[in-house]
Amino acid sequence: MFRHSPSNPDFRAEGSFNENHIRGYGLAGLRVFDFGWQPVPKGWGDHAVIEMRLQLHATDPDVLEPRLGTAQSKGCIRVPATLDRLLDLRGVLDADYEALARDGHRLWVLPREREPLQFAGRWLVVLDSGRSERPAWSPLPRPRR
Repeated sequence: MFRHSPSNPDFRAEGSFNENHIRGYGLAGLRVFDFGWQPVPKGWGDHAVIEMRLQLHATDPDVLEPRLGTAQSKGCIRVPATLDRLLDLRGVLDADYEALARDGHRLWVLPREREPLQFAGRWLVVLDSGRSERPAWSPLPRPRR
């Protein structure tokens, strides 16, 4: 479980390309939910516990979004742009942000057009089923053409 808090502020994607011509955070303006530095075992090599930045964010719609559900990251939780927008506009993880906004704080990361849920949350819960293979009901995504 990871707390989502303004003490570790979110930011918005710039939509810029990296050296591999991939927009790692997705399209410009999408929200990057930042859960700070977390001690985690590496998913590669010696699997030693290291500090890793945990973020939930959209990903490149052309290159990486078709690969969601496969290992393409060293720690971030990548979601489709549509889910990123839903979480952002409905304030699903924004209980602490909304409390500050109600107290008069101006938080630039909160969209003006948002319609927050009445009972927004503040915790991201990640479950690991321990499966070594994908279930039949969850086939690998097909590449876009």
